[in-house]
Amino acid sequence: MDSTDLKILALLQQDARATNADLAAQVDLTASSVYERVRKLQDQGVIRRYTVQVDPAALGKPLTAFIRLTVAYDDRQAPGVAALAEDPDVLECYSVAGEDCYIIKTRVAGPSELEALIYRIRGRLTVLRSVTMIALSAIKEDGVLVAAESAPQKARSKNGNA
Repeated sequence: MDSTDLKILALLQQDARATNADLAAQVDLTASSVYERVRKLQDQGVIRRYTVQVDPAALGKPLTAFIRLTVAYDDRQAPGVAALAEDPDVLECYSVAGEDCYIIKTRVAGPSELEALIYRIRGRLTVLRSVTMIALSAIKEDGVLVAAESAPQKARSKNGNA
């Protein structure tokens, strides 16, 4: 990827509905050149999908919560995690290093729905410990990624060992 690809990615993250002509005007290329670059980024898996950001409150799910889980690695663990991945109230689920095993992000209508999710989790996994945190507000939640050069590559380039 070069700087033009990175700029195209930044523009698409701001507006996934931007046309190739719109993008071309902003990166000083032709629409057909932008089309080819976007297609290559899709083929390489850099662009995984296009999506719409929806207001959760408009869909009746204003409560955001994070659930930290420590679970037993028993015969329930693999199928339990697979079931969580399919649960419509689980927006994100991460296997993490450190004190916990998993962190789940959810959006629900209210405390009773959050409680129901917690009971579903406990029914699927052998939960040793859980901590639930309710978000009071979102400080930043845009999900935009900015590409950064890695420090080791910069160090090699400065030393002439690229």
